[in-house]
Amino acid sequence: MGRPKYVVAPMVDQSELAWRILSRAHGANLCYTPMFHAALFSGNDRYQQEMFDLSPDSLEGVAPYDRPLVVQFCANDKDQFLAAARKVEGKCDAVDLNLGCPQGIAKRGRYGAFLMEEWNLIRDLISHLHQNLATPIIAKMRVYPTLAKTLHYASHVYSSGAQLLTIHGRTRDMKGQQTGLASWDKIREVVKLVSPKVPVLANGGCPSAEEVQPCLDQTGAYAVMSAEGNLYNPFGLFRDNAAEGRAYVEQLPEPMRSAFKACEDELDLNGAGWDRDNAAYAPATFVASEYLAIVRTLPSTKTATSAIKAHLYKLFRPVWAAGRHLEMREKLGRAGGGAGVLEYAERVAQYQAWVDDFRELIKADRASGLLPPDCNRPLTHTEVQSLFNGVVPYSHCQPYLRVTKPTEGKEEDELKKVDGEAKRKRAAEEGLVIGA
Repeated sequence: MGRPKYVVAPMVDQSELAWRILSRAHGANLCYTPMFHAALFSGNDRYQQEMFDLSPDSLEGVAPYDRPLVVQFCANDKDQFLAAARKVEGKCDAVDLNLGCPQGIAKRGRYGAFLMEEWNLIRDLISHLHQNLATPIIAKMRVYPTLAKTLHYASHVYSSGAQLLTIHGRTRDMKGQQTGLASWDKIREVVKLVSPKVPVLANGGCPSAEEVQPCLDQTGAYAVMSAEGNLYNPFGLFRDNAAEGRAYVEQLPEPMRSAFKACEDELDLNGAGWDRDNAAYAPATFVASEYLAIVRTLPSTKTATSAIKAHLYKLFRPVWAAGRHLEMREKLGRAGGGAGVLEYAERVAQYQAWVDDFRELIKADRASGLLPPDCNRPLTHTEVQSLFNGVVPYSHCQPYLRVTKPTEGKEEDELKKVDGEAKRKRAAEEGLVIGA
């Protein structure tokens, strides 16, 4: 997989093919799929096809559009894990065992971070694939409260056959209101323990581009992996690698390349242009249109409605956090018309119409003086500091800096209420249980 430095994390219903392509276009050079359930992936053809499109025309796992790529599974049965992994051989550069999911559904399903008490099972899962799969087996894990146990655990996972470790510098209990800061110190000690035998990716504590290089410097890790930083500002997070992203766009197939590049037509540059190598924040309408251009032009693969809505919600979060255009949040919930009501192309068109309407609202905000007139294009970090006193205009995608507080998660719950029933129905059909 070369020597990637900028990595998109596995995210359920969020690191799907269209989002991976968008992320690569803005500098990511390694992406993970969402977590797939090994038992379902190996034994349920419908689930497998919905999660990872293996049809002949699909771009999933196809170079150069979707490689390098890691496919992640949760598992607690070594034979099911191997059977699932064999289905994606030739379509990825590594298979990852999820040892980090801290959610209640993982506890009930006996996977993710709830295997941290089952070291023998972890050894069996990893060693079985290491011995029987040509594709490398790797693992993503969380830390323990103590450094000593963290190092013992990392050594156990490595010695079981994992050929790369991703260390999320938070414990299993650090989630939701208790998320807290990731421990780069523990990641650094794991790097010291296993390097150079095994590469280590550092995960956690990089909400914006300003933290990426410090994370690499302080941990000594091989690369930085981002989840929320990527979701809220895919345009600017990996801006140090913008040139590689532009080269990637030139390789995209038609009509995707033309549709993607046409999105720049919306930017009113006033003849001044913009600093492509250093732009850190882009208008949410621009990034959303890029994403939907990919969704619309993907051959074969249909992006789930739940994924599209969740991405749009995060891109436009700063607008609602500023108390502006709250009615658009409700309209997003209604967009798409529901499964079976509209054809796929019609649903995607509704989302683009929603973005177009939002663009007009932002233009009106600029015209009325609520937004400065020169915030209609991508902005560099220096411009934000000098022109806007360090405050990124709410019209632009930007990091979500979490603060632990009683209201934490209320905005996310708004979207969950809108789309939760559809997710539960879909999951029930596949034999899954969606946790609260």
